[in-house]
Amino acid sequence: MGKNKQGAATKIRKPNGFLYFVFFALIFPVMKLMFRLKVDRSGFSPPDGPFVVLCNHASFMDFVTVMISLYPRKLNAVVAQKYFYYSPLDRFLPFMGCIPKTLFAPDPHSVMGILSVIKRGDNLLLFPEGRCTTGGGYMGIHKATAKLIKKLGVPVVSCFIEGAYTCMPFWRKGVRWGRQRASFATLFTAEDTQRLSADEINSLIDKRLSGSDRATAPERLHVNVEKNLVIGLENILYICPKCEAEFSLETFGNTIRCMVCGNAAVMDRFTRLSPVGDGICPPTVRDWNALQFSIEWKRLGFLSADDEIFRTSVFVRMNARPAKGLEICGQGMLVLTGLGWTYTGELFGETVKLFFPLESVPGIPFDPNDNFQIYAGGTIHAFRPVEGAQFCVKYATVGECAYWRFSPSIQVTPVHDSGLGMEKTEKISVDWFNKVKTLLPPGGNT
Repeated sequence: MGKNKQGAATKIRKPNGFLYFVFFALIFPVMKLMFRLKVDRSGFSPPDGPFVVLCNHASFMDFVTVMISLYPRKLNAVVAQKYFYYSPLDRFLPFMGCIPKTLFAPDPHSVMGILSVIKRGDNLLLFPEGRCTTGGGYMGIHKATAKLIKKLGVPVVSCFIEGAYTCMPFWRKGVRWGRQRASFATLFTAEDTQRLSADEINSLIDKRLSGSDRATAPERLHVNVEKNLVIGLENILYICPKCEAEFSLETFGNTIRCMVCGNAAVMDRFTRLSPVGDGICPPTVRDWNALQFSIEWKRLGFLSADDEIFRTSVFVRMNARPAKGLEICGQGMLVLTGLGWTYTGELFGETVKLFFPLESVPGIPFDPNDNFQIYAGGTIHAFRPVEGAQFCVKYATVGECAYWRFSPSIQVTPVHDSGLGMEKTEKISVDWFNKVKTLLPPGGNT
């Protein structure tokens, strides 16, 4: 059923020097023009041998920013497996030395590729969050990251990208002219990777890639044109913070409004949100996203692990043909309990029953208003709710909330873009602050 990782047995190539140069020559001027890209390498001393770059993941263009910022040094980037399913990326990515990775799941083929790159003396680019941030905040990392860092035993460089979420927000397609900054610094020496414990390594990565170890607050970056800033935001924000109605939000221009209670907010070019009139709204998309997680968490508090959390009819998309992307391969019923996900229905013309244990699904990437994905056995299962693609954000949110509540073994660091680890970086309204306090799970930060 379906295809396993494309090129799993293929040797990872060195990045093609000619393509790398052409890529840099074409893209770097565009990045400077559109995003006023500033690169700070003041904290970065290039090691003599191979090194690993760890970067936060604010947009789908982050790998471009890192690669052109360190040119002429070349990087083998670890890339989500699904991108290898599409033409012409299925040919371009291998030429650039990219390594396919199954997200949120053990992937021995990816690890073998990573080890071979370091062993031959080349450099590696890794986004340990595993996906683009939903609300603009840091998403946390899989705890196995430290184990990999210790195994590689080479210097580790951090790259902290700012402004990318504002210019290329998760909720909409395309880009917006604005400002971006990429700051590089040495995070670990080779000796540090062996001296520090796994927990210490993960903690330092969390602090650096979330920006929480900065001595001063960063300059806020913005987009240049203050027009249609919130269009598409209803694809990731689905709960009104005032009346808690679901899927009642509409967007127009710079305003997002609840069609049930009339609660409204406007966004400025720094992506800050302000209530209209006597409305209630979180100050950022990140905080609104965290509020949704907290509400779903509270709702799960009335359930046990054996209870059914939701069931929904879905289409299933998988990689059925090389270079053809993810195609509809069946339809059936998807059920979530505190034990895991169960799909029962048709797949490639056969009746099947698939079970994904909850502990094996710590993160659920989703494409807004399109599909949400579960990775298992080296295969992507992309589910699209029959009732409407707008429900993808809810099922992804509830699924991750269930993982944090019911999973017997939490494998994700707690610095998470949710109610479990949110950090307030803005001054917020008293009403909204008090509301969130009543919804946070035990141990949540405000």
